[in-house]
Amino acid sequence: MSQIALNILKKHWGYDRFRDGQLNIVEQILEKKDTLALLPTGGGKSICFQVPAAILPGCTLVISPLIALMKDQVETLNKKGIPAMALHSGLSRDNANELLEQALHGAFKLIYVSPERLATQNFRGYLPNLNIQLLVVDEAHCISMWGQDFRPAYQKIQELRSILPNIPFAAFTASAPKWIQDDIIQGLQLNSPFVFQGDFSRNNLIFHCLESHNKETHIVRILERSNGSALVFGNTRQGVENLCKVLTNHQISASFYHAGLSNAERSKRQTDWIENKTRVMVCTNAFGMGVDKPDVRVVIHSFPPKNPEDYYQEAGRAGRDGNTSHCILLHHPNDWQQIEKSLVQQHPGADVLTKAYHSILNSLGVSDGEGQWQNHPVNLMQIAQQYQWNPRDLLFAAKALEVLGQWHFSENAWLPARVMMVARYDEVYDFKETHNNYRTLLEVLLRGYGGIFEHPATIVEASLARRIRKSEFKADVSEQEISILQAMLKDLEKKGILRYYPASEWPTITLAEPRSLYPTLQIGILQRLFTRRIQALDKLKRYVTEESCRNLFWQQHYAPKFAGNNCGLCDVCKRAGRKPGDHNSRKWWQTALKSQPNATAMSLLKDFALTHRNTLTQSLRILLDEGCIIENENQELTWVGESFLQ
Repeated sequence: MSQIALNILKKHWGYDRFRDGQLNIVEQILEKKDTLALLPTGGGKSICFQVPAAILPGCTLVISPLIALMKDQVETLNKKGIPAMALHSGLSRDNANELLEQALHGAFKLIYVSPERLATQNFRGYLPNLNIQLLVVDEAHCISMWGQDFRPAYQKIQELRSILPNIPFAAFTASAPKWIQDDIIQGLQLNSPFVFQGDFSRNNLIFHCLESHNKETHIVRILERSNGSALVFGNTRQGVENLCKVLTNHQISASFYHAGLSNAERSKRQTDWIENKTRVMVCTNAFGMGVDKPDVRVVIHSFPPKNPEDYYQEAGRAGRDGNTSHCILLHHPNDWQQIEKSLVQQHPGADVLTKAYHSILNSLGVSDGEGQWQNHPVNLMQIAQQYQWNPRDLLFAAKALEVLGQWHFSENAWLPARVMMVARYDEVYDFKETHNNYRTLLEVLLRGYGGIFEHPATIVEASLARRIRKSEFKADVSEQEISILQAMLKDLEKKGILRYYPASEWPTITLAEPRSLYPTLQIGILQRLFTRRIQALDKLKRYVTEESCRNLFWQQHYAPKFAGNNCGLCDVCKRAGRKPGDHNSRKWWQTALKSQPNATAMSLLKDFALTHRNTLTQSLRILLDEGCIIENENQELTWVGESFLQ
């Protein structure tokens, strides 16, 4: 079996051998053992289930929470000659059913599905006949109420045990300390699982936590004193854009990335950074999933994440080629208060959630008992104005309702244009016979889109515009023709013939159940989740503020019984190795400049004895060189913060 797996690896991936641990996981899966694989970011977890999927008869069902990641993996697999498809909220019902019909005839080796889609009666009706040989749960930590990524739909996966008896389950994650591992094993009902834990030590990464009172200047100094590709994580879209502008003003090659950009623009910026046309990517945490760039030398967080797992996963994008890289977390005392305030907002009470549920669905025109598994673009800003909401509170409520299983909320989903007939068939027929200007368009819609009276049909506007032409069918479609088509569809909507959904890059909501006038909200879930998230934040705060080896912290976080030595390389270990005089001098400058900002060296040192003054002056030169202190044209000094160059 090992040789077969190696042959498949060579044939489809071009590799001669597996990484450490991968073959062991593959063999356990092929022996039909339940498996839990804990592999750090960049550890090659997808190969561990894709190779068995290519070997096993029938197909493998992969449950994944991320549409972008599903699409990326499916595209990659198809290019490698392994047929795969994905069912997600961006597909119409017709598209999904067409793919499932192909799957019934053995067209795919891997079927990717969102956990919410998995729970639908329609999908479960197909499931027993799909010849599933392996069930894979990717990002399996989402089953646990620990952390930021909890998805209630993951807790229903265990129901498939009765639908798919004797099928092995394989769970994969990069974010699972012991208590989350226990949640995964229990929540998926893994039977005496083989548990493989990869090496989370990442010895080539040097960790630094630096208190900073001028983060923008601090980041500029770090990037000026380091080489190679860099990632800088910010916590808001506006902050990301502002920081990018600061970097470019200092002649540092930089671009920014967040969910507010169009799909095309995000893709271009990501490609430019991967190809080293741009050195620094300044981004929110919307960036990075599925991005495997090996030569990132520096990852800077300008603001602390909300838990240790998120930080380690994001920082772990550095140094995937095995070369020395730096992971730097900048923080300020006010940051922790801000995060706690945000966590309170993210866990609202039942009254707020009920009001948000009805505000959003009223604005979308979804009636009681309707709307299940339809994709609804949501303009939250417009809804907030219409119903007197604080936009941020409405966003948090929409996300909290996802946690409670009311809907799937996607912040940056692109939806194609769609059309649904709302008039009866006889009314549409009579209308087209009496309105010649719309006749051809309505005939094309009626002939070409089955089920258009039951649910929205996806349309390609350029193709539709070409089909309603009187001549020159093969010629390119102009922007003017598309605009005319869009105007006709809007007119037909005003006349009550159809409903037109323009292409959208707004957030989308997909209801897991039909709308209810009295939704059941398990508010206790949010309350327990809030408590756990506060505990996780406190643990990250201890990592940042305690004077203990950073690398040792991560090893013991993921493997509590690990008994290793200090790394000797992180900022804490470097400080421990300093001479007492060095440490005292640096501390003196920090204290002096915090109490007397913009003072000059001469004014601060004038009362010291010559010997002491010389020691402090020598320390000042080092601090200026490291970028911990900056000096303006008037020789005034400002304390920025400690440097990773220690």
